[in-house]
Amino acid sequence: MLKRSSLVVSALATFLLAGCVTVNYSLPASSPSNSAPPTATSASPSPSTETFTPGAPANQCLTANLSVSLEDEGASAGHLHAKVVFTNNGPECVLAGYPTVHVIQGAAIIGAGSAEDSSAAVAPVTLAAGGRAIAQLTSINIDPGGGPLGDSCVVDHGTGYRVTPPHSTTPILVDSANVPACTNGTVWMTAGPVTAP
Repeated sequence: MLKRSSLVVSALATFLLAGCVTVNYSLPASSPSNSAPPTATSASPSPSTETFTPGAPANQCLTANLSVSLEDEGASAGHLHAKVVFTNNGPECVLAGYPTVHVIQGAAIIGAGSAEDSSAAVAPVTLAAGGRAIAQLTSINIDPGGGPLGDSCVVDHGTGYRVTPPHSTTPILVDSANVPACTNGTVWMTAGPVTAP
């Protein structure tokens, strides 16, 4: 009788041990530590992924692959004109819509961002590798003393621009000395949609 009980206990131990091995074998496959983190938690876009706002075109250009410059185009009737130039440093991609431009002082934004110039039509622009797209930036000439905006614009000067491409949430910083800005929330800049140069 004792011998038979020992066999039952031995068989039961073997069965439980086999069950434990099965459970331990399946854990690594479902363990959270082996899962890739969601891309939305990334601090900045990687070369292959980025989160865009709704309405972004298929094959939207990754911000990590873009560089930005501003080209002065002179003045007219109390306004200053510039081109915001996006250069694609990656594979072929598409931009469509309006960039947002802020003036910055060091790392801090000063004043309101650019409003959208809705008088221009929005259309997708395909940028080949090395290709460019432009957006027109028009500013009221507020320097000195608010210019035609008068007391509704309290003027300070920034150290550059913070340009966010259309449908992106990641800005690109552009150095530029002595940039005038309305610091009290008055909008003085408008940006048109990106177009082919």
